[in-house]
Amino acid sequence: MKINVKTVNAFTESLEGGNPAGVVLDSPDLTDEQMKHISKVLSVSETAFVFPSKKADYKIRFLSPDVEVDLCGHATIATFFTMALEGVFSQNINTVIIQETKSGVLPVDIYFSDETVDRVMMTQATPRYKDICLDISILADSLNISVDEIDNSLPKQIVSTGLFTLPLCVKSFDILKAINPDFEKIKKLCSRFGVGSFHLFTFDTIESDSTYHARNFAPVYGVNEDPVTGTANGAVCSYLLKNKIVKDRNLICEQGDIMGRPGRVFVEIDIDEVKVGGKARIVEEIEINV
Repeated sequence: MKINVKTVNAFTESLEGGNPAGVVLDSPDLTDEQMKHISKVLSVSETAFVFPSKKADYKIRFLSPDVEVDLCGHATIATFFTMALEGVFSQNINTVIIQETKSGVLPVDIYFSDETVDRVMMTQATPRYKDICLDISILADSLNISVDEIDNSLPKQIVSTGLFTLPLCVKSFDILKAINPDFEKIKKLCSRFGVGSFHLFTFDTIESDSTYHARNFAPVYGVNEDPVTGTANGAVCSYLLKNKIVKDRNLICEQGDIMGRPGRVFVEIDIDEVKVGGKARIVEEIEINV
């Protein structure tokens, strides 16, 4: 059986930028093993598979090359942007679609402008915060940087809007850019802290409208560095707002520039409702035998 699979760059309008995701729009007959095979062949950080749902408009499952994950921001944006471009929804009418995921039943807002898709925004799970004990020297060692290059003043918490991540602030863009992590050490620390990734960021940004610039390390999921990350940016923005480090509820996160895949994630926060989103670009379409 041949399955049509699209590679879609999320959080960008470019063929080179953003975070590539696999999108399989017609998945009902696929087994778990077949989905794993497709994900490994495609070899992007996550592939989204679209199923019928009894609870929502669609059920979406997200597979990385190594494991299935509960929720994936960039693959959600890629999926619904693709569906909108292909005319699955009424053009020129802003639409709310409900998706069933392993993180819960969540709405996705699709905005149209000038007869095309303008932006897709996904509502994430309600933020959850956990205080943890952090030895900054151990974190610095895993990142191959010195302790004084980390901003140790921020609250020591992990945060989730679907997947737990560890926010870690460094003092400059140059420090962030130069980091050469030890991914085996990060993988062990992620398991120790119960997180899926380290989300490093700095308030030293490229563009003046941006809140921070980020890098995301997720070796637990078989992805050493994720180019542009939806769930982690949503979670970290909610962490910054809750702890009164930022005041703005509409934020822009830069990510991917250091990897040569620049992307921008828009985050909107209303009390405990967190939305993340942006644009996307279909890169290619292939057939995979399963």
